[in-house]
Amino acid sequence: MRKPADYTLYKYRYILSYFCIAVLLVAVLWIGVLYTPGGLREQEIKSVSQASMLSRQTLEPSMVVNLPYYLLQRLSIFVFGVSEFSIKLPSIALGTLTMLGIFMLIRAWFKPNVAVISTIVLATSTHFLFQAQDGTPSITFSTVAVWLMVAGMYVTRGKHFHTFWKVLGGVLMSVALYLPMGVYLDLIIIIVALVHPHIRAIIKRLPKKKLLIALLVGLAAMAPLVYALILEPKGIGKILLGLPPDFAHIKTNALLSSLSLFGFAATDSAADGLLRPAYAMPLAAIALLGFCRLAATHYTARSYVTILMSLVMVPLALLNYNNQYAVFVLMVIAVATGFDFLIRYWYRLFPCNPYARVAGLLPLSVLVSGLIYISVNQYFNGYTYNPAVVRAYNSDLSLVNAQLQRQKNMTLLADADEAPIYNLAAHYNKSLTVATELNPEATQAVATRAARRKIPKEWQLESIITNARAQNGDRLYVYKKLP
Repeated sequence: MRKPADYTLYKYRYILSYFCIAVLLVAVLWIGVLYTPGGLREQEIKSVSQASMLSRQTLEPSMVVNLPYYLLQRLSIFVFGVSEFSIKLPSIALGTLTMLGIFMLIRAWFKPNVAVISTIVLATSTHFLFQAQDGTPSITFSTVAVWLMVAGMYVTRGKHFHTFWKVLGGVLMSVALYLPMGVYLDLIIIIVALVHPHIRAIIKRLPKKKLLIALLVGLAAMAPLVYALILEPKGIGKILLGLPPDFAHIKTNALLSSLSLFGFAATDSAADGLLRPAYAMPLAAIALLGFCRLAATHYTARSYVTILMSLVMVPLALLNYNNQYAVFVLMVIAVATGFDFLIRYWYRLFPCNPYARVAGLLPLSVLVSGLIYISVNQYFNGYTYNPAVVRAYNSDLSLVNAQLQRQKNMTLLADADEAPIYNLAAHYNKSLTVATELNPEATQAVATRAARRKIPKEWQLESIITNARAQNGDRLYVYKKLP
């Protein structure tokens, strides 16, 4: 009788699984999220405006907050111009790196089957899909946190490229300082290195020269941050520590954050363009199981990291609504631990019964498939059809770029409030001219919905450009001056 290991498909099961993860990332991140929700929210427009102002001449102290992300976004719009794709591209790229880091981290901590299952489930979770397409710096924290743990793991456990991982760790610790709550990541890594006996013993044996190189590279990367803190220590420090703008509405902020993260019975299904809850109930249940398991095995390094991060990140996420993205890093460790416990527990029940072990794959497959379906369905349907979400997104920039493909030169008449994003687009595309008042000598113009009243009555309306929405779908008006 042939054993399962004799079959070719069984031998290459993990290679096929890795291929499925790659296909899933390409399909969901690089294709799906570009079309859902289909537009830019106000925070994304503010982000690209901040990125466009970066220069050596105009580097204000407040610009150092999330500076690494703004540099990537500035590079993206410089190469590809101003469009939805270029604004979201840094987040999509960082999302891909985050998932690669998650897979490497879980693969080193657990068995390959746990790494494959956890990575697929986390890659399709609603909150991660939102972060990976949102053209704001929120995804940066997850990327830095995950890769900082990966670098730390390979420094202490890896056999190759020790210098690379030490330098990368030093750079990432410096980059973390530019992010809100990033300083806590560095402190947690340092505390674990000093307190955990096994990690402390390994670090004592590391070559001091290579650690010094990593330290010097990290300090050099902190120069702009030190400059900003000298000029404006109080304001910048408060933002980087992740503290709320004021403590007068702590109860309201905590309730809002709780509903946004795990408000399964919330009456309002969206806020500020974000779906509620951020995580589906079955995924939260797996994470809760993982947290219980981590508490029981508190002696491991990953338990040290998770417990310390929970003590810091969860209160800050509750106090400040804008910090809820930090919970995703905790979910990564908890979900992987939860799946590992489920699989191990089933195998312990039937250690020598191959039929029972195979039968256990059926409920596990149903669980994983259900998690993926619920999360993907919640994301794509919620961000496509939920009115409270759709209203927060504006697709006018894509319509303007599409109209530019049909016209060689275009004058866009825009309202003063919406003009900055179009002025930025015109800076990188000389075919576009933006104005808030109509030039008397103009013979044709395209007006936004907010500025269409500024067109003289004697001008002829040639066409109306619409989006796919049922309400307020008329976005651009194409006019021509009669002779």
